[in-house]
Amino acid sequence: MENKESIQPHDWFFKQVFSNPKNVQDFISIFLPDLSQKIQLNSLEIVPSEKFSNNQKKHFLDLLYKCKLNDKDAYIRLIFEHKSYVDKKLPLQLMQYNAVIWEEALKEKDYYPPIINIVFYHGRVKWNFPTTIPEIEDEELDKYIQKLNYILIDLNEIEDENLKRHLKKNVDLIMEMLIMKHIHDRLERIKTLLKDVKVECSEDCFVIILNYLVLVKKDYEKVEEVLREIRGGEEKMMLFTDKLKIEGKIENLRENIIDLIDVKFGVVDKSIVEKVNQIDNIETLKQILRIVGKSHSLDEVREKLNSL
Repeated sequence: MENKESIQPHDWFFKQVFSNPKNVQDFISIFLPDLSQKIQLNSLEIVPSEKFSNNQKKHFLDLLYKCKLNDKDAYIRLIFEHKSYVDKKLPLQLMQYNAVIWEEALKEKDYYPPIINIVFYHGRVKWNFPTTIPEIEDEELDKYIQKLNYILIDLNEIEDENLKRHLKKNVDLIMEMLIMKHIHDRLERIKTLLKDVKVECSEDCFVIILNYLVLVKKDYEKVEEVLREIRGGEEKMMLFTDKLKIEGKIENLRENIIDLIDVKFGVVDKSIVEKVNQIDNIETLKQILRIVGKSHSLDEVREKLNSL
């Protein structure tokens, strides 16, 4: 099981936002319009990046998507860099990881699929590293040199008003990008920012933002007070808090089921995990937990789950 305590809040938030293919589609169409004309946005499919990262010690979070580019497979990799300084080793890690992706891809393909690296940055120090490496001034020599390039999205360089212009396109995505951009600001500044946005995001988006602010600011009561004011009063916030508690119970039950399967049988079946993660009824999840506890094998668990 994943050790959640080891996950950085910024990584967690980025993963929550950009694990959603719709958010990635809208992001590319808004901020990389030329690229959106070249790839088939509706073909975007997230790929479990663990299979590509064996023996690769990375210092950044990345999400890997497969897509179609001119009717051939290609990859889009979203890399999140939130260090307080610009890591000059990042391009080297990108190149090493590109090689791993190609090595895996060549097991099934007879060509090297294109890899588009998009680096997100919201550190406090200005990004001052080239996006094409190495930089060659001699144009005649340039064509002989192996290079790495990546697209840089520096949230500090995107004006708030430019983000807000796209609220109607995808309010959840834009709200989350605004929060990501200003997460280092004081809560009062974030409150003003949110109050200036006249469109409400979805409840799911609100849950993610609330959790992110609490994880970073480490003051649940203050964050709740700020968001209560934004959401329009005590009653509405209480309804939301009740929903958040229910969602917490659901998530805990899911984790307990998977943990029990892992401890009892020594292996976790992917199909069972997928089925459990699709269930959001507390009583049903409690029933599954009892099923796992009483079962003598994974086959028995699968059989009983199929009968639910």
